[in-house]
Amino acid sequence: MLCRTNVGAMAQVMILMAAGYRVALAGGGDSLQALALAARDLKEGRRTHHPELILFPHWGDLQDYAAHDPAGRDLQPLVNLVDTHGTDTILAAVARLAPEPHAQVTVSTAHKAKGREWSRVLIADDFARPENNIPEEPTGTVTPPPDLIDDAEARLAYAAVTRTRQRLDLGGLSWIHDHPDGGAPPL
Repeated sequence: MLCRTNVGAMAQVMILMAAGYRVALAGGGDSLQALALAARDLKEGRRTHHPELILFPHWGDLQDYAAHDPAGRDLQPLVNLVDTHGTDTILAAVARLAPEPHAQVTVSTAHKAKGREWSRVLIADDFARPENNIPEEPTGTVTPPPDLIDDAEARLAYAAVTRTRQRLDLGGLSWIHDHPDGGAPPL
C-alpha cells in the first residue's frame, strides 16, 4: 500500500494491524516513532525538539493550528491520528511492525517506494485531489475548469503508480479518471 505521507502510512498501518495483518513499513518506523514521541511530549505539556512540531508549546496549540490555519492543513492528519488512537497505541503499533520478508502487507510512502516494485499495489486515500476554487456561475450551467495538477504532486503520483508489476488499484488516485487531463491521450 502506497501513501503520500508518513502520517497516512501510519494510519494505514493501524487499520491493517487492527484487521489482523502482519504489517511492515518500508524504511522502518523510526520517523513515526519520533513523531509520536513528540506528540506525547506536547500532550503532556512539554515542548518538543521535533522539527515538524517545535513551534508548538502544547498539543492544543497544534490542534488549533491544524484545524484553523490553512498553512496547518498538512498537520491535521497527525492530529486526527493521535486524537483517535493516542500516542501509546501508535508507539505500540510501531513496535509491532514486522520485517518486510515476514509481513503480509508492506506500507510505504511513495517517496520511500522509489526504485522498488511489488506485484500488487494499492494507492492509499491520502493523495490530494485538486479542488476547483472558482465559484460556480449562478445559473449552474457553467462548469469551472479544474485546478491544474501540481507538478510535484503529479511526479509523486507517477512514482506511486509505477511501483507495480502486475496489479494496480488506483484507490486514492482514481479521481484522475474524472479529470480532463486524466483521460487517454488523443490519437
